[in-house]
Amino acid sequence: MGLFHIDYNKPGPGVRKDEPKKNAFIRFFAILFRKFTQLVELNLLFSVFAIIALAITYLLRNLIPDFLLVIIPILLISPSLAGLTFVTRNYAREEHAFLMGDFFDAIKQNWKMFLANGVVCILLYLVLSVSIRFYYHKLTDGTLYAVALCLCIAIALLLLFAQYYVPLMAVTFDLNLLQIYKNALIFAIIGLWRNILITILLAVLTLILYLSQIMALSLMIGIVFVLTLLFSFGMFLINFTIYPLVDKTMIQPYQNSLQGESDKKE
Repeated sequence: MGLFHIDYNKPGPGVRKDEPKKNAFIRFFAILFRKFTQLVELNLLFSVFAIIALAITYLLRNLIPDFLLVIIPILLISPSLAGLTFVTRNYAREEHAFLMGDFFDAIKQNWKMFLANGVVCILLYLVLSVSIRFYYHKLTDGTLYAVALCLCIAIALLLLFAQYYVPLMAVTFDLNLLQIYKNALIFAIIGLWRNILITILLAVLTLILYLSQIMALSLMIGIVFVLTLLFSFGMFLINFTIYPLVDKTMIQPYQNSLQGESDKKE
């Protein structure tokens, strides 16, 4: 497992070998319905952080440049993603979580890493968005610009896929940010079908919310959904989908190696 450079000071429990495998689709909705109330409470808690971040940005709107109006709320919200990730990860692997306690403990323990990741994401996607716009407007100037445009889009997608794994690994393993990025990029490739599935489902959800603006009633329903379920459901969906791969690739081999060392000592 040298490929991943893992230090397991915050290991997951893995999957019991004697536990019968269940259909993932059925298990997803079983957990979703069982934890629905907690997911709503978790989303409301996270929404408080989001609303505070937006309120601060609104109060500063006349004091800061326009581009910071997007950057500031992202940075302010980033640390609270640690709490959202930790709780939904536990739900995804069917473990108990003390909603309030675990949410704030996860923020306390991981806020620096999540804030740093927020800064990195902003910088990377700022560069990529400028590059994509530039090459798009240069398409008529030659094939080279089309190749560069496709390359930038591919890199953007790869980084998006990697970001599905960064929060989960940050709250699960004791790794530095560079190690997490390296592992996340590996998972962005080997977990390609999972990543595409997550992206399609989230894109459909985003489209539905966008179309909800057409009517006043649907807009109200959309707002209620955002405040009560969107964030926790989205993070639960991501963690439920990717955790089995992380468990199979990182956690179980480590646990098996520990078991092997224990057997040798005996």
